[in-house]
Amino acid sequence: MLLRYNRNNYRSGMENPSENPTRAADYLKELNRIIDTQQELLERQRGRIEELEQQVSDLCTENACLQERYQRHLATCRLLQGTSSLVTLGAIKEHLTQEK
Repeated sequence: MLLRYNRNNYRSGMENPSENPTRAADYLKELNRIIDTQQELLERQRGRIEELEQQVSDLCTENACLQERYQRHLATCRLLQGTSSLVTLGAIKEHLTQEK
């Protein structure tokens, strides 16, 4: 719970002046708790950002590999279109070997 200090309370006599240091100390304690909580949240967020950056990097690498495999597949398909069935069978076997 955030404590609020109202300057008017002191001026109007609604608050005992001896309570001011106690209220101020409570206020500072509460602010310190808030700051600590915010720092913990920031640390967790930094860790999560690092995890997500690593996942993005991994996905980019995987995507590059998949694109390369797809381009090899297209090249193999183009070769197969203009060849005889025996050559086609050999190209298919070679393509399967490359994928493994």
